[in-house]
Amino acid sequence: MVFVLLVFVCVLAFANGANDNCKGVATLVGFGAARPRQALIWAAVTTACGAVVSYWISGALVDKFSRSLFEAGIALDHGFFVAVLFGALGWVLIATKSGLPVSTTHAITGALLGAGLVAFSGAGIRWGFLVDKFAKPLALSPVLSLAVVFLLAWPVTRLVRRYSSACVCVVPAQQPAQLGGAAGALTMSAAAPAGATIVTGYGGACEAQPAIAAATGSMVASAIHWFSSGMVGFARGWNDAPKIAALGTVAAAAVAPESGRPLVFLLVTAAMAAGGLVAGASVLETLARKVTPLPLAESLAASAVTSTLVSLASWHGLPVSTTHVSTGAIIGAGLKNNAREVRWGKVGEIVLSWLITLPVSGVLASGAKLLLGWL
Repeated sequence: MVFVLLVFVCVLAFANGANDNCKGVATLVGFGAARPRQALIWAAVTTACGAVVSYWISGALVDKFSRSLFEAGIALDHGFFVAVLFGALGWVLIATKSGLPVSTTHAITGALLGAGLVAFSGAGIRWGFLVDKFAKPLALSPVLSLAVVFLLAWPVTRLVRRYSSACVCVVPAQQPAQLGGAAGALTMSAAAPAGATIVTGYGGACEAQPAIAAATGSMVASAIHWFSSGMVGFARGWNDAPKIAALGTVAAAAVAPESGRPLVFLLVTAAMAAGGLVAGASVLETLARKVTPLPLAESLAASAVTSTLVSLASWHGLPVSTTHVSTGAIIGAGLKNNAREVRWGKVGEIVLSWLITLPVSGVLASGAKLLLGWL
């Protein structure tokens, strides 16, 4: 049973990576800043980094998904966690195969409830704790991200439009800058390395100079976009790895009391990264191309808000769903860009998959728990 439990933990982490790794980089692909394979590699690397860091700063999340949902003194054996993993894993695999971005957090929560209802008839479940620490963050996070992105995208759009054509270049000092002209107005600066001059301007101004180095506003915006997308992956690994690892802590303690916990985190980290690389393309396609077009400003706002909200939730030990936050952010970005271009049919499919995640996972877990009880 210990071996089965560890295998299920790894498979759930793999399925989680396949469904969730792409949530941060979908805006990169949607805008055209990265090819799908590039985006998935970036997502795998940043998710793995977040998962590794979570080993040291995720005690609250590990506790919530291993013991805190149940009353003190309730015995949770290996069979219980196998049933929970089966319930969560079954639904996440089905959704990933269908290209639906569902919440592993929701699936684990539903599976915990389903197995708990069979094992303890509901008497051992802390219902108030469930509402305050699980239900509220999960329900509010997509609405909050949608609203924040919709509002934030307006000033971001103005900044991008104003500065995207700005340029800065370093030219040899002996080469006089060609101020003015059709290429765009230039300004020379004395704050430059010896033997060089810094020139700033707009449009194609810098292109007319024999520059040693140059940067444009669009290049800076692209770098910020990549960084914020990577931060979503980091925050996601930070928030999700402890939830999955928590389900394997019982087995880890039985196998190796001292080194079991780091072993489980290592397995979860590797499986999450591999899942996104091997099987993440389907959900990436849904979020990047089937929900709404994403111009640069809206993409930037969606990535920045998603990474910020998930990081804050992880820091405070709140089990939010990166799926809900990122999808809400993408929809908010689409509303800001053009509400008529949001594909509401696909949005409806995604929301429906969210609504049925908890009951389906619960039914699968309760069935697994009943079956294990008969064996």
